[in-house]
Amino acid sequence: MGFRYVVVADTLPFIGCDLLADPEATLAAIAQAGFDGVDLPGNPERVQSTENLRRQVAAQGLVVPEVSGAWAWAYYGPGEVRNLAGPDEAARQRGVEYSKKLIDLTVALGAPMFPVCAMQPAIPDLPFPKTPFEVLRDNFRKSLEVLCRYAAERGVTVVVEPLNRYEGLTGVATTVKEVLSLIEELNVGNLGIQPDVFHMNVAENSVCAALHGAGKHIRHMHINETNHFSLGTGHADYHAILKTLKEIGYAGYLAVYMPFTTQEIWQRTGPAPDLVATLQRPLRFLKEIETAVDLQMAMYSPQRS
Repeated sequence: MGFRYVVVADTLPFIGCDLLADPEATLAAIAQAGFDGVDLPGNPERVQSTENLRRQVAAQGLVVPEVSGAWAWAYYGPGEVRNLAGPDEAARQRGVEYSKKLIDLTVALGAPMFPVCAMQPAIPDLPFPKTPFEVLRDNFRKSLEVLCRYAAERGVTVVVEPLNRYEGLTGVATTVKEVLSLIEELNVGNLGIQPDVFHMNVAENSVCAALHGAGKHIRHMHINETNHFSLGTGHADYHAILKTLKEIGYAGYLAVYMPFTTQEIWQRTGPAPDLVATLQRPLRFLKEIETAVDLQMAMYSPQRS
């Protein structure tokens, strides 16, 4: 069975596109490009009607695996500081309440998953956090416990994305192993992991070994190049990554990031390229590799008598 591919809508502005500004045209382009779905932005203030947006998604034959969130500080616009692991209890509670609000949005948009992160504060504590690791981890665990219970009552799965040590709080959830320890400790049925190739490239000794270790706990997979630019321009071994995901029986979605491109680059290169063609490029790259992986696995799998 082939992988299913979705676009991470929060990365569409990297290529000069804003889904919530023109959902009908953007969703049509995503479908025309060949994607199976889209991870929608978790920005309730800009979603004028969840019913209309959900209908527009369905009209294009797309699905919504998850609704994204904004962690530590509000990058969707000026606003509150929120941190699910930090020592500021008021900020942690704001993070919990914000997450509950987005879990409700997740339900309204028909998505089964909601991601959370243990992100650095706006002014990062590097190279190590000032607060003891044990305190940060315990705060994050308490936040997860509340959110998993709230999400379970609404049929939503919470997925933790490990962030690299420069974006995430060291010792809390920066590696797959750290997240797996939280999953084991909490022992709830609606908590999983969302690996991201970009972050794994920094945090893990081996991306594929970490994926093997995560196994059945992987619920969603972020495909994001190691340099944040177009797939294939970094040094991620996507052949090995896709092969590993097939070996462990991963049946979820591959959520594709668009290449990080600044407005200055757009202006220097002239008119913005066709959106459908831009969306097709990473999808074609991944599907060609998937085809090669399938052929390789078929050639070397044991023959049935």
